[in-house]
Amino acid sequence: MATNEELTEIKNIIARAVEQNPENSEIIKAFAPVIIKQRQLAAQSSLKKLDCSLIDKEKLKAGVPASRQINLFMPEDSLKEITLAMANAVKEGMPQLSENIDKISTLIGEGKINPADYFKSAADGENKAAGSWAKKLEISPSNTSFLMSLVGRVVLEIRAREITAALGAFDWQKGYCPICGEFPSIALIEEEGGKRFLHCSSCGQDWRFTRVSCPYCEKEERKDMEYFYVENKTQEAAFVCDKCKKYLVTLYRAGKIFARDMDVSAISLIHMDMLMQQKGYEPMTSCVWNVLC
Repeated sequence: MATNEELTEIKNIIARAVEQNPENSEIIKAFAPVIIKQRQLAAQSSLKKLDCSLIDKEKLKAGVPASRQINLFMPEDSLKEITLAMANAVKEGMPQLSENIDKISTLIGEGKINPADYFKSAADGENKAAGSWAKKLEISPSNTSFLMSLVGRVVLEIRAREITAALGAFDWQKGYCPICGEFPSIALIEEEGGKRFLHCSSCGQDWRFTRVSCPYCEKEERKDMEYFYVENKTQEAAFVCDKCKKYLVTLYRAGKIFARDMDVSAISLIHMDMLMQQKGYEPMTSCVWNVLC
């Protein structure tokens, strides 16, 4: 289970983000209970362990993520408690969604819908569960997808930790996540050495990626790639590629004085999402916050 020190740290990170980004304080505060609960749940894993021996490092080297080698959502996973806990966190941060979220929670509590079915059907390529749930609940499928994406993050964060602990170091050179295969939501460039690290909001995995290529289309011609900055905020930027018309919010870290949570950082930079989308660029991946722009 997450320690008191870890919970205090994430709360301090969120409070600092609100203070430093007053223009984005409302959305940061709305997602605060969600992020805190996700970290708590991911730290107290009760899911059945994966057989990580089925993951081939040579396939990883060739660009095949773990999610395409092994099912990260196991049929026997019990996701009821995780889903109900995340539902309460959503209601705390976003009370305007309470009515719809309560409909989902009630049917789960009564055993009329099973959260694991949502991810099983998604893995099969057609999420029939999402449609049937929407009919039963008489709410927009987007509300269901929103809640279940938050649940998915908890499961995938557990799996990411499990896989990286089992495999140790492995070679990965792609712009999409080695664990779940999703594209990054934010990048971090270190002050020392200028190394770029990408972060996946779907599972929480971080990985190093070259600065001379676009993570999305792998283009390497610098004339088609640039960074946009906000005036007086030199540590915040957005990488853009004019070949694929994608952008990636980027943070420059000057030293390591404070602890950082990359999801909180990504939400704190939502003004960059808004600016880039107004310019006609699309995010490399859709997150529960950048689709709200």
